[in-house]
Amino acid sequence: MIQYPSQIFNPKLFIMVKTFCPALILSIAFFILSCENKTDMNHNIVLNYQSYTLDNGLKVILHEDHSDPVVALAIQYHAGSGREKPGKTGFAHFFEHMLFQRSENLPRNAFFKNISALGGDFNGSTGTDGTNYFESVPKDALEKILWMESDRMGFFINTVTQGGLEREIDIVSNEKRQNYDNQPYGHSSSIIAQELFPQGHPYSWTTIGELDDLKSATLEDVKEFYHGYYTPGNATLALTGDFDPALAKKLINKYFGEIKNGVEVAKPEIRPLKLHSNKKIVWEDKRAPMPQLTLIFPGVEAYNQDAYALQYFASLFANSKKSPLYKVVVEEKKLAPEVRAFNIAREVSGYLQINIRTFPGVDLNDLMDAVNEAFDRFEKEGVDENELIKQKVMQEVGLYNRMTSVLGKALMIARDNEFGGSPDASLKDLEKYGALTSVDIMSVYEKYIKSRPYFCLSIVPAGGSKLALKGSTPARIKEEMVEEQKMNSGSGKIADEDYSRTPSLFDRSAEPGFLPDKPEVKVPEVWSFTLSNGMKVYGITRDELPLVQAEIEISGGKLLDPPGKKGLCYLNAQLMNEGTDARTPQELESAIALLGARITVNSSEEKTNISISSLSRNFGKVMELVREMIVTPRFDSSGLEKVKQRIETLIRQNSVNPSSIANNIAMRAIFGEESPFATEDYGSAETLGAITMEDIKTFYSNSISPSVTSFNIAGAIDSGECRALLSSLEKEWKAKEVIIPDPVTGNPFKANSIYFADYPGAPQSVITVCKTGIACNDPLYYPALIVNQNLGGGSQGILFDVLRLQRGYTYGAYSWFTGGKHLNTFIASSSVQGSTTKESLGIFRELIGNWEKSFDESVLENTKNSMLRANASAFETLGDLVDMLCHISGYNLPFDYIKNEEVILKNFTVSQGKEVINKVLNPSELCYIVVGDAKSQMAPLESLGMGKPVLIKR
Repeated sequence: MIQYPSQIFNPKLFIMVKTFCPALILSIAFFILSCENKTDMNHNIVLNYQSYTLDNGLKVILHEDHSDPVVALAIQYHAGSGREKPGKTGFAHFFEHMLFQRSENLPRNAFFKNISALGGDFNGSTGTDGTNYFESVPKDALEKILWMESDRMGFFINTVTQGGLEREIDIVSNEKRQNYDNQPYGHSSSIIAQELFPQGHPYSWTTIGELDDLKSATLEDVKEFYHGYYTPGNATLALTGDFDPALAKKLINKYFGEIKNGVEVAKPEIRPLKLHSNKKIVWEDKRAPMPQLTLIFPGVEAYNQDAYALQYFASLFANSKKSPLYKVVVEEKKLAPEVRAFNIAREVSGYLQINIRTFPGVDLNDLMDAVNEAFDRFEKEGVDENELIKQKVMQEVGLYNRMTSVLGKALMIARDNEFGGSPDASLKDLEKYGALTSVDIMSVYEKYIKSRPYFCLSIVPAGGSKLALKGSTPARIKEEMVEEQKMNSGSGKIADEDYSRTPSLFDRSAEPGFLPDKPEVKVPEVWSFTLSNGMKVYGITRDELPLVQAEIEISGGKLLDPPGKKGLCYLNAQLMNEGTDARTPQELESAIALLGARITVNSSEEKTNISISSLSRNFGKVMELVREMIVTPRFDSSGLEKVKQRIETLIRQNSVNPSSIANNIAMRAIFGEESPFATEDYGSAETLGAITMEDIKTFYSNSISPSVTSFNIAGAIDSGECRALLSSLEKEWKAKEVIIPDPVTGNPFKANSIYFADYPGAPQSVITVCKTGIACNDPLYYPALIVNQNLGGGSQGILFDVLRLQRGYTYGAYSWFTGGKHLNTFIASSSVQGSTTKESLGIFRELIGNWEKSFDESVLENTKNSMLRANASAFETLGDLVDMLCHISGYNLPFDYIKNEEVILKNFTVSQGKEVINKVLNPSELCYIVVGDAKSQMAPLESLGMGKPVLIKR
């Protein structure tokens, strides 16, 4: 799997599930499939699919969707970490990585570069029960991705070398360090796996595995796993999007039909989790700022009838403001800012899990008493029927929302077919959820929760064992020392050995060409008008689905925070979510959910945002709730107290998160300590304490105005309908003058210097390279994006290629420009193995510093192909359309600005690129930041010739 930073992350393309359960399947996609005969099942949407099986056992599902010129391919293998052997943990996930290296007809790392050059996106994911691979590309590249995926399935194993094996061990080891070992509470999943399940159970280890096991992997292990599980009969291929089904069948048969099936893979046996008595474990986490309690009750496997009721019990018990656990723990006892529960039903067994991260110093024994009080209350009060209805309504929303992406459909179909036995398994699940009654919910509570043995993990700060549940036994975790780190592979490109070729009916070494039907990019038609109160409205009508999505953007953000009150805008936004004059927070939450909607107020550096999603038939009622939230926010003391507590918790959590630390220092380095951008949106503990209710009301009165607001909407609504539904808001939300000041400029850090923040014992170092960027409406902004594309814009970038693929120092390395009106930055960043800190920083410096020389015709050609072709999917989802409208309204861009950018890109030359690089990526202006173990990594940086690193407060 590849992990992308949030700045270049495209959420519609990364719908991955690490655990297998019906509840999570339903959260990914609910849509109705029928084969041959259409059935609407009381829903408004019916989709058809075709399914068949090749002679070699590969199951194939085809679903046509001609709304955008895009196709998506997903292959779901029945091969997760539960198939591993003790002592060989993490191997399924490791093998997922191996398949991205090369195959007989794809050179090493060509998969990364080919998909990017096609203007597509790709990834893979591994869970306890399965592994998948998926791509989304313009429709004329269909044959190319079938050629590549079939090569991985049937023509891979002969190309595996010891050098490639060792390189991927380094990469996966760094993924584990980044996402687990270097994170607060990061060991919790490992502790739960090894302490909850009996030794040898398929779930008694994590998907990522253990470093010692990964380092012991051999070529024979790779071959054994491949031949055992990567066979056509153990997989489902799902193809969705804009294609001709007759041609698709022909091509699938050509590329996959000759692959020989392996041994028959037996389905794993059900192995229910059993506890005969309570089991309590404690872990003292040196990075955790607050105690955390994880409570687990044995449940049932996926598709067991009780799994559906257990999922609803979890939500009803904990996940709303009306739930008993929330009321007792958050509102009454004030022990934690939030609570969460969910049911995990996997293929072999399952369990119900409750997570609560408390306020500092909370005794978890007191918390456990509160949990038991909440259980008693649930038993006494029973199921709230309105809350049960709310659960079912939100499933319909999930059904429609996930239908906006062809890749989301492909992933769901493939997963449903492989694990649920049919492409419409989610439909059957939906029916089972819909039939649940309060009696069913109470029944599973009695059967699995009430007075049943449980597992409990107490994670407490170092030295805080007295806060853990009484009778807890210390966990057994082996932590890696930075001084012990060694690279498994040598540095530089892997020297590939020759290999024998698997016979084929045709010449697979020749990459197929594009299909003749070249995708045509059509910029959606934008309509707009301005209301009498000054609010500007921008919209796009897209009526394939009965959905509406909108973003209200109110200019100002934290630029409007007064001196000494940093975080005021953020606090105001959060408090606007906590009820209205007419509705309590609980009543508002229920009213929104019963309409199948989401309304969230947030704020950022330059804006306050109100995000809205809704079924189109309910949009008028949803806008009435939005009007209440904007015009008559509740602003009461209890809401303020809860919001402040949540922000205080967020401050503590981010203070020990290495990526957050690095980002905060980067903002200080770019803008200076005095700038409003130098602090987080929520301010600091000191400024938060200084903000009063009167401050919030004054800020709201002076700053929240339609005169500085844009309303951006896309979906099943036209201009006339939208204007009519905004009439109440237009009438009641009065305009006022809002003057947005320019940000105070501070003194940036000294350029070409290294600033080091100590994160003692860190197994990884977060390296961030930064400088000021370009405003979004600056003519240089789009050219800056062009020159960054192959520097660090994705897996095709040279930063990724050298630091991950050639050296194995990291899990990923990227760079990006962020352009606002004032918040304009360039960032390049990576989390690298701690022992490679000096070498990695030197590589960043070298690659960025020499990018002007490296930018040649070949780089430009690849950039043009990738960026131009990517526009085929630029308008696929409602979220894509709303983002485009926000771009237009926020920076006063023409409605067809994307066409203008295409002209710029097509006419862009190498000399122009070099000129842009010299202007926006001047190496003498770069500042270097490291968050890592100062004891072992700070002194070696002096040899880079950039002076002595400056130790800086984090």
